[in-house]
Amino acid sequence: MQEIRYFCRVDEELHLTIYKGANTGHVIATAIQCRDKGGVTKIKLMESSQALHLKHTRSLFSNKTFFEIAGTKVHWKGQTALVEDGTGICLAVYKVKRFETQDRKLGTLLVTAHGVPNIDAIVSSALVKQERTDEDEFEV
Repeated sequence: MQEIRYFCRVDEELHLTIYKGANTGHVIATAIQCRDKGGVTKIKLMESSQALHLKHTRSLFSNKTFFEIAGTKVHWKGQTALVEDGTGICLAVYKVKRFETQDRKLGTLLVTAHGVPNIDAIVSSALVKQERTDEDEFEV
């Protein structure tokens, strides 16, 4: 079995707690998921006391999530890639698995060399984005 590098716990009120390692690891970030279609989700990073403000936008042709990491404006293109706004440099790529496996793995996040200095912020934003997508898919 593969080692768990990050873990996200979500409660009924959509409070997210993100751990480095399994759910017994240390907490690296917390967030309260914004349910509004054009809302903002605030992620509090514990070690740096930095906050990420994820602005979610939806349109007929694409979904994007905009925010800043260490003063650099970035956005998630749908669920697939995190890129810098000004340069187009790719910081991370998320590959969705089509079918859930026994270990309940839903996909793989690959952080590029450009993204490594901000890996905790990138992983936290990806987990919040994934949770938001899950909520949208199961909305009734």
